[in-house]
Amino acid sequence: MENKPKRKIGRWVLLAVLVVLAAVVAYAVKTYLEFESLLDTGKAGQLPDSYQSMEGDNNVDLSQVNEKDVYTILVAVTDHGVQEDEDRGTDNTDVMLYVRLDNKTHTMNILQIPRDTYVGDGISVDCGIYQRLNGAYSNGANKENPIANTATAIYELFGLKADNYAVMDVEGFRTMLNVMGGIWMNIPRDLYDKETGKLLFKAGDTKVNGDTAEIILRNRGTVLADYDRLELQQSFYAAVFRTFMEQYPVGDALQVAKNVAVYLDTDLSVMDLMGIYLSMKELQAEDIYIVRCSGGPITVNGQGLYGVEKENTARILNEHFRPEGVTVSADKLGLPDVEFTLGYNVDEGKHLSEVETAEIKD
Repeated sequence: MENKPKRKIGRWVLLAVLVVLAAVVAYAVKTYLEFESLLDTGKAGQLPDSYQSMEGDNNVDLSQVNEKDVYTILVAVTDHGVQEDEDRGTDNTDVMLYVRLDNKTHTMNILQIPRDTYVGDGISVDCGIYQRLNGAYSNGANKENPIANTATAIYELFGLKADNYAVMDVEGFRTMLNVMGGIWMNIPRDLYDKETGKLLFKAGDTKVNGDTAEIILRNRGTVLADYDRLELQQSFYAAVFRTFMEQYPVGDALQVAKNVAVYLDTDLSVMDLMGIYLSMKELQAEDIYIVRCSGGPITVNGQGLYGVEKENTARILNEHFRPEGVTVSADKLGLPDVEFTLGYNVDEGKHLSEVETAEIKD
């Protein structure tokens, strides 16, 4: 008779555990169904079913290279250009990142590709009259799958194959920051308006929302234009990473994601995104490497563009963005040969831990 109360307590404990488990499962199912209804490929369409054969070193066919436990993701932000000179009437990819998330080494490598990258005549994708990479999305022949145009152009130029993609329009970018209540970022230098010379932001820590961040990240008020703008974007990425990792538990991150998902086109599933999020939660800032394409300003037919310098770019890609043992020499890349009359910059890259971040003040 003495053991009966203990058995009764044991039953109540078991019942409580089952209730908690049921609640967790119900929340997980509810969240899954909510996201599943929001996520789709939208107007971006699908990536190419296959990539054309491209020879790397040692007769490796880059189109056949596949890896386990590695995500290679093409990330882009599109807009109509209404915040700049005029509404272009078509979507251009004004931010392009090639992301390699390696779950074996627990690292993430990010390649920043300048939007004004000159593509020349050597690739199969029409990038518009100015031959800028950001024009591939809307000018390429595949109108039903514009992301396939961008992915194909990047593959033919850099020998980088994307297995998945995520495209957000600029309104989603604004929404994300506003839902987060703004973020604190460090602006590495004074920013001036390109046309008027007016001081827009002083160097230092600044809290930015969707609208002010867009002004900052578009700023090209320097001679190096795209190259310097990518440095500003590094400061922004470091701030976003720090904010999410330090201030946002899973529940809050999901709330932000739900508000942004309506602006997102992607072929990643809910389970893929959860896996990526959980993998990133294990990363520290020193595990994330970010680098700009080496190069500099060039002029083609009177148009200011960005020329990618091939030798150092090939080296960086081989060291940080290809599977072990796979290399591609500069002469095998699809990048055009260009003349840098003003010189060019070589970026060796850095880890996010090396990017100065603002003190979070609220």
